[in-house]
Amino acid sequence: MAIFRIIAASVVAAGLAGCSSDHGSGMEHHMMPANYMASGDYMRSTEAGKILTTPEGRTVYTFDHDAAGASSCYGDCAEEWAPVTAAADAQPFGEMSVIMRTDGMHQWAYDGKPLYLYDDDDAPGDMEGDGEGGVWHVVK
Repeated sequence: MAIFRIIAASVVAAGLAGCSSDHGSGMEHHMMPANYMASGDYMRSTEAGKILTTPEGRTVYTFDHDAAGASSCYGDCAEEWAPVTAAADAQPFGEMSVIMRTDGMHQWAYDGKPLYLYDDDDAPGDMEGDGEGGVWHVVK
C-alpha cells in the first residue's frame, strides 16, 4: 500500500509540474481566444461614446506603433498589453480581420490595426489604458 501512495504521489507531482497556464508570457488570464462572430454587435455605449469590446465586454485598444496588419507589441509590451487572440480557424468579417503574429499566435485586428487588452482593466467597461503613453487608444 505504501508503494502505491509513493507512485500515486509521484504521478500527481509530475502532472502538476507539467501544468502551467503561464506559457512564459505573463498573459495567462488573456490566453483564451476571443470568440468574435459575424452576427455579434461588439460596440458598447460608454461615457466616451461607442467603443469596440471583446465578446465578453472587455475594452480593446490599438497601438500607434503598429503597422496595418502587423503587431509590434511583444515581450514586456505584450505582458501589459495582451494581444486579443483569435482561434486558428477564426473567420474575418466586416472590419474585423485576423493577423499572424511573429510568435505564431493569431490576433484580431480592426480595420487592419491589431487589438489588445490592457492589464490594468479589471472589469468589462474599464478603459484605464485609453491615451496611455499617448500611443494606446480605445477603438471608437
